[in-house]
Amino acid sequence: MRLALTLALASFSLLPACSDDATDVETAAVADGDGPDTVEFGDFKADAPPTPTTVVATSLGNSSGQGAVLELVVTDVWGRLPDRKSRVRLVRQADGKVLTLDGYLKPLLVRLATPGKYRLEAEIPEHEKEAMVFEVLNRNGVFSIPQPADQVTHWSFSADPRTLAGRSEAVHSLYIGLPHEIFAASGPPPRRGNEITLFDNGRDTFDTMAGDFLAAEKSLSLSLWLMKADFELRRSADWRLDSDATRKQEFIVAYLKRMKGTRRILLSEFNGREDGLNEAVLDDDIQAFGERRGDGVELMLQANETEVPYYGEVPVNAGGWSYRARLLDKYPEWKGRRFTNQEHFKVGKYDRSVSWSDLQAASYHQKFAVVDNEVGYLGGMNMNYADWDRPELAVFDPQRAEAGTSASDRADIEAGLDDSGINPRKDYMARVEGPLVHDIDTLFHRRWAQGRKDGGLYNEDTSDYTVPPVFDDPDPTDEGVQAQLNVTMPMPFWEHSILEGFQRAIAHADDFIFIEDQYFRAPMLNAMILDRMAVDPDLKLIVITKDVPYKDPGRKWTALSQKAFTDRFPDRFLFLTLRASDLRERDGDVIATFADVDIHAKMFIVDDEIMSVGSCNKNNRGVIYEGEANLLIRDTFFVAEARRHEWARMVGPDYAEQMADPEIGFEVFRNLAERNDAVYRAWDDLDGELPATQMMDSLRPTGLVYGLELPQEWWFNPGPDFY
Repeated sequence: MRLALTLALASFSLLPACSDDATDVETAAVADGDGPDTVEFGDFKADAPPTPTTVVATSLGNSSGQGAVLELVVTDVWGRLPDRKSRVRLVRQADGKVLTLDGYLKPLLVRLATPGKYRLEAEIPEHEKEAMVFEVLNRNGVFSIPQPADQVTHWSFSADPRTLAGRSEAVHSLYIGLPHEIFAASGPPPRRGNEITLFDNGRDTFDTMAGDFLAAEKSLSLSLWLMKADFELRRSADWRLDSDATRKQEFIVAYLKRMKGTRRILLSEFNGREDGLNEAVLDDDIQAFGERRGDGVELMLQANETEVPYYGEVPVNAGGWSYRARLLDKYPEWKGRRFTNQEHFKVGKYDRSVSWSDLQAASYHQKFAVVDNEVGYLGGMNMNYADWDRPELAVFDPQRAEAGTSASDRADIEAGLDDSGINPRKDYMARVEGPLVHDIDTLFHRRWAQGRKDGGLYNEDTSDYTVPPVFDDPDPTDEGVQAQLNVTMPMPFWEHSILEGFQRAIAHADDFIFIEDQYFRAPMLNAMILDRMAVDPDLKLIVITKDVPYKDPGRKWTALSQKAFTDRFPDRFLFLTLRASDLRERDGDVIATFADVDIHAKMFIVDDEIMSVGSCNKNNRGVIYEGEANLLIRDTFFVAEARRHEWARMVGPDYAEQMADPEIGFEVFRNLAERNDAVYRAWDDLDGELPATQMMDSLRPTGLVYGLELPQEWWFNPGPDFY
């Protein structure tokens, strides 16, 4: 027999006159002591749940009479009621009698008339299942539920009197929080209903950003690792159209001066506090914002003083947090309840003795912006000269040159007679609208408030502000992208939800993991991926990264990372890089010019389902010590489209269609890299020049993909965390 919970107005005439919460229950006529064995919950209710005062009759007990009253509260680990149809099974262990709750769950009171042990099993789609056992006691006609023993990670228990049907009864409330399969429990809640645009080049990123900046009415919050005052946000397709005066109007410093509202800029203070390096890094025009008062632009530098061990490593976890605190933050009307269980979690902290070899080698590396608390940007791009490039990644691009480059020099670049001084650059930035912007906004506020408290450089002219509350109750049928903000935050925050997000994504991988990153030297992540590949014989790994010179401190762990996968899974691992090429005829010869693409990306994709993109590099330092920010996205359409676009871009139009299938794409990458490597060696043997009459198609590179090989040799010998 079934009992339906619904919001249909037509059902109100069937309900008894009682408390307001009873209007959600369509009661069926049942025999005394023979209630339904299934309770169905109606449409999703986004508002805060009421405190129910009506006991629902079920097969386990009547609405009145003898028995212990149990309130069931099943949420995610952020204290939110399920926004997808979910299920709870309450099993009386003595005889296996089952009560099932189905639908959009909300708090519910049931009476358990039979003493003994009961097993609660909870399921929310895309979340980890949880189960725990509790006991109902009857002592001389007095029913009670003692506090259960610890059996799940995130739970709570309270017991309080409540007026039910005109009389006071003890209500025993059991709360269980289910972790998400993918999203980091240590981070803020994942948000549905977002509109996300992923940019893969600086031209489109900064052109769109410039429009949002000029449309601002109230505020701008801008966090960068590095910022140059004469960085041009917008540049014409033809460099001849941009005069010096036009270029100056496109400088970021010019935008900041003419924007409306309060503009707050948060930059990394390098090598700890009060270091002379900051004076050298800061442009005079940027520094002037910090020294002036009342111009609407507030500047502050923030130091990351966490010590990074040169030789050793620091154990780290995602950090502890209180499920109960999250519940009470979500539902403050429950703060008067008497919670009895003790939560067991260890708050993450940097609790080690600093060694002589430890260095302040980490920074605040986050790059994001929030306009009017409504539009967010987050990714890997600074506002430095190297961050602007077009999608074509041309070897010779006169618009990639710095603002002060003369017209004659730009003409030489266009003609292929000189380079721009800046290599082609590949990076990502996401534009966000929707509830996720609240979390990006809150991240800036947390850092800003901490910087003001710590007396960060130029804090004297800064002001506090309020982040508007989040509207995080989208329609369950909303087609927007679901995503979560993940961070690495150094002391005093010490948060590591990026690491937890990677951990969960890797554990979920079945077909492929794709990494495109400036770095590939994170032994922590390597171990997780190696373990997963050992379990799943079909899982493949594709890594696209940069060459690391012999004397670069990162050479050792990059070379060791390559070796670890090549040794164990040579047929399921590709280690690649990107290289742009230019072939043009001059004076009867074909001149071939190659340029390594400056891969500044921080991209991570699993199975066309999960994406992590932002500022965090694939090195231990990035997931432990730096200030980093990523978006963790779970959306099969969004992720698959982005992955197909990027792979097609890397292999060129001749192979673009084949990249739709990741398994075929793996082989295309492998074969194309081998072919392009042969072409590259051939041109090297020819010193980059060949008579045009001898030119053959076999000497034309295809796409951008090349193999990468790092010999097991290095100058520096740091530990795994340092670089």
